[in-house]
Amino acid sequence: MQALLAAILGASALGCGTYFPVNKPLEFWDPERGYRAAELPARDDSDELLLMLALSGGGTRAAAFAYGVLEELWATRVTFDGADRSLIDEVDAVSGVSGGSFTAAYLGLRGRRIFDDFEERMLRREMQGGLLVRLLWPLNWLKLFSPYWARSDLAADYYDEVLFDHATFGDLEGSGGPFVSIHATDLVTGSPFAFTQDQFDYLCSDLSSYPISRAVAASSAVPLLLSPITLRNYSDCGFEPPAWVSAQREWRRELDREYVNGRNLLTYVDSGRRYVRLVDGVVSDNLGVRGPFEAWVQRQQQPASRPAGNPVRRFVLVVVNAQTTPDAEWERADVLPSLGFILDAATSAQVNRYNFETIELLRRTFDHWNETTERWDPPLRFELIETSFLDVEDDAERAYLNRLSTSLQLPDEAIDRLRSAARRALRTSPRFEALLRELHGR
Repeated sequence: MQALLAAILGASALGCGTYFPVNKPLEFWDPERGYRAAELPARDDSDELLLMLALSGGGTRAAAFAYGVLEELWATRVTFDGADRSLIDEVDAVSGVSGGSFTAAYLGLRGRRIFDDFEERMLRREMQGGLLVRLLWPLNWLKLFSPYWARSDLAADYYDEVLFDHATFGDLEGSGGPFVSIHATDLVTGSPFAFTQDQFDYLCSDLSSYPISRAVAASSAVPLLLSPITLRNYSDCGFEPPAWVSAQREWRRELDREYVNGRNLLTYVDSGRRYVRLVDGVVSDNLGVRGPFEAWVQRQQQPASRPAGNPVRRFVLVVVNAQTTPDAEWERADVLPSLGFILDAATSAQVNRYNFETIELLRRTFDHWNETTERWDPPLRFELIETSFLDVEDDAERAYLNRLSTSLQLPDEAIDRLRSAARRALRTSPRFEALLRELHGR
């Protein structure tokens, strides 16, 4: 009995002392070190094509739909520099939110080896059942009573064990895979929070030692169901915010996009926030593109001519959107919908509307950029390709996919149909077909 009590108390102490805080401080700020897209080693792919993927939220439904898109990219062959290549090897960067963050992180960590075991380790695993077993395990009860260890910490440990093998962002630096950006939501500001060193600079924290599993747990920490993931803000490494952010200290433009984004970032530096609480990335951006895209737009000015040494001819962003729409069957009945249906419909309406606005923002910006870059010699073309359940041509299949729940556990049939639907949706996309014709006709 004494041995059992010692084991339980030891587990509780481990929960308090080890798990919080996990992010380590930076000894000194160096803008040229850490997990940043600009600092990664050159990859063995074409410099002419810059291919980026954005994988939306939606639980295992989103993870499987994204995986199907990766399978289609794997099967698509293109020729660059006289060599026949798979398009999956041309992916330079991938962002992920919530369910999509599992696929994004695993792609960055494993590259094309994702096709060896991601199905078995994640898509066909009973994730929710595994989490429930961990929750009911008596040794975890005392840890959960600790104010420093909660449900999302338990989830992060589970993902670490069954999927990510204790890998950190430092492992991503040398993996040779695409640059990965996992997105959560800052609970105080409501703004997107990206797990990149550029974001961690504001906390004077070292991302390289941070577990990938905890970033994924933060990105998928559904409010109320799961607890926030906590980061420590150190703010004592000599970090200086970029000029466009620092400039917002002198302005008061409450309805200005640049002002709001800059002021949100300055809260990490100026407000004395010791801790940052992160929840599901879907709350701020279900597509995983708006936060980094807006920051990028604010920092970049499109030059009138092609910059020297820039070989890129095509910038392609593929948005993989696994959103669903509320079932209209209730509108044909004279009974009130359930509380669960009302909550799901209200949440879906907000997410879908924000997704629409984000896609429109991307399209308008790309069109504006193309007006300038088409005059470059040689020209640069910005392309946006969106694939979603709306691109599934068969009405019955689209209705089936739309009814799938946002959970971390789906039957094998659903996984297979999601993958197949994603492959067909991308393959038959007019914009994707046009891109392939241009690539083959270079």
